[in-house]
Amino acid sequence: MKKLLTIISILILLLIILACDSLSSEKQMLRSQWSLKYDPDRIGLREGWFDVDHDRSDWELTQVPGEWGDGDYDGFAWYATEITASKIAAGYNLALVFESVDDNAVIWLDGRLFGKQIGYGEKFFFDLGDKLADDFQHQLVLRIEDLGGPGGIIGSVYLQPFLEEVDLIRSQASKRKAPAAPDWVQNAAIYEVFVRSHSKDRSFKAVEQDLDRIQDLGIDLIWLMPIYPIGIKNHKFTTGSPYAVRDYYKVNPRFGTPNDFKSLVDAVHERDMHIILDMVLNHTAWDNPLIDEHPEWYTKNEDGEIVPPNEGWWDTADLNYDNPELQAWMIDMLIWWLKETDVDGFCFDVAELVPKVFWQAARSACEQEESDVFFLAEGAQPDLHLNGHDMTYSWNIWAGITQLAAGQADPSEIKRSFEMEKYQYPRGALRMRFTENHDKERSRSLIQDSQLNLTAWAFTALMQGNPLIYAGQEIGSDTKIDIHLDDLIDWSKADRRLEKSMSEILAIRRNWIKPDSPFQIFIADDEKRILAYKHGSLLNFFNFSTDTFKFSAAGMDSILYGDLSLTGDGTLVLGPKNFGVIQ
Repeated sequence: MKKLLTIISILILLLIILACDSLSSEKQMLRSQWSLKYDPDRIGLREGWFDVDHDRSDWELTQVPGEWGDGDYDGFAWYATEITASKIAAGYNLALVFESVDDNAVIWLDGRLFGKQIGYGEKFFFDLGDKLADDFQHQLVLRIEDLGGPGGIIGSVYLQPFLEEVDLIRSQASKRKAPAAPDWVQNAAIYEVFVRSHSKDRSFKAVEQDLDRIQDLGIDLIWLMPIYPIGIKNHKFTTGSPYAVRDYYKVNPRFGTPNDFKSLVDAVHERDMHIILDMVLNHTAWDNPLIDEHPEWYTKNEDGEIVPPNEGWWDTADLNYDNPELQAWMIDMLIWWLKETDVDGFCFDVAELVPKVFWQAARSACEQEESDVFFLAEGAQPDLHLNGHDMTYSWNIWAGITQLAAGQADPSEIKRSFEMEKYQYPRGALRMRFTENHDKERSRSLIQDSQLNLTAWAFTALMQGNPLIYAGQEIGSDTKIDIHLDDLIDWSKADRRLEKSMSEILAIRRNWIKPDSPFQIFIADDEKRILAYKHGSLLNFFNFSTDTFKFSAAGMDSILYGDLSLTGDGTLVLGPKNFGVIQ
């Protein structure tokens, strides 16, 4: 009898184990076939491409994760697939997780609007509740908006059982502290310059002559876009891209001589500012000497031919960092610029495409030459901060604030996007905040109302992070500088009132905000599009609506700036499209 009871107990235990095996607490990758349809005329919403019964027979098959096939296409495109959830372990919730999209996304589930995401390269998720509990196939549709460069669903998509939401978004990088950046950059305001478009004579000397104005603006750090000779072979359009480098050890003779450049660096330092160079290490021009001297350093196809990084960057040749000799050569080149020109660091183009192991070695070597060297990554991946870089791009805030100003987002989305950073980035990581740069449209073009445009930039300038001004932005230029052409900033049409306002805002930042000032963002009125945050001792309100906003602020000492007034009964009044700073 005892043996029988023992056998029965074992059988029961096996059944329990087998039953548990059918339940899952592991992520379930969406491996179903994805289909894709470009929407250049923006007709998808009107024609109901998200509907369950929409005919997708003419959509092309595509891979996820990955960029869409047409690397030159910017705009809207739609993705569709089928999803089914395996049995979820008891007590777990279920989330639909996206590691990264480029740039923004709107999501439908079974034909119903499910949610949206603003910002390039950000991990995000949606709680599915019991929507997939029936174990049937469900239809998932996304509309991706790409704002420049290749677009698509560039990260993995999966179903993830979870107990707490923080488990979904917390990255391994967020559990660590970012290595300390140089003291001089902790609260620095940054000014980006493309020498070729900055003046009619397109020279280092002209930039040097403009330094007093730039300093008066409140700038601490000048970032020069690539200053090297541009490739001629396979170059794009009129003059070619400055990111197609023909020689890493020379300056573009059109800008002046090496001594002219050194004079500019010295003049920057004499004004107690700093200067960094844009470095393009992922690829070279097709007529860079390295192609002939070291063809083994380049990426090749099956036929042994050197290839570009992607179809859209056909004017450049891709470097292969599997080669340790290439890595050593690049590090020596960086040290040469530090030693010979006394620059203070570098902005690294498409830093996410260069292996982490290289960045670690490059940072270590550069610090031996210059202990307070600064690395800015053109990228947003959190682990860049743990691999040599001091600062990353805040694409999330750029996308959120420009869409909020356009009436296409709510304050709650910007608040959520910012608060997600603490679960993704290492503690103390520096983030560059901006409303425009050379890769995007001018903010004055995206936000045509001049006051609303200033309010959007002020939001980025006074928040936690490092503000950026792209040359010409401070005078309200609405013409995008095409880096492949000989476009010029038209300084004769300068909005000097805007320039003065931006200077005053940077002065407030410099005088009242410290690198370690506590920061807390909140929504003053989501429906009326009023955002606010407390930064140090400052209380800042931003009105992205056309209505007057009235509120009270206990403990207010004084109104420092903005279209903000105090009525007799103690009510504060903030004008439409404006912002106010309270101390």
